[in-house]
Amino acid sequence: MTRTLRTVKVKLMDKEASCTALFDTGSGITVIQRGFFEENFGTRWSELDKPLKLYWVNGASINVRRYSQVVIVVDGFELPETVFIVDEHVEEVEVEGKRVKLPELIIGSGTMDKYGITLDPKEGVKLTRAVLLL
Repeated sequence: MTRTLRTVKVKLMDKEASCTALFDTGSGITVIQRGFFEENFGTRWSELDKPLKLYWVNGASINVRRYSQVVIVVDGFELPETVFIVDEHVEEVEVEGKRVKLPELIIGSGTMDKYGITLDPKEGVKLTRAVLLL
């Protein structure tokens, strides 16, 4: 499992906000903290028909009820993505051998695979293939 922190932008309609993102190969999905989302975008989310049960890396489970279609901007590339909005959040994780406060956004392996994002030990986050959106 590899993890790297990076500042990214999140866009939704006419609003944009910068945040710290954790690129985490151990997470299958992309999630965003509800507090950060509401502060920057209000309640512009959709509700799932029934809650989705997810598991944090520490084994704790949470129920997710909300999601939104946003654009995540990494190194100038705009990546449209569905993010799940989480009420409950793990406070700290280990990144590169250090305990750090969990960032507002966790970018999971599904998003990284879709857009060809890799984590290089020396260079950090790399987009390894061109992103073409029509």
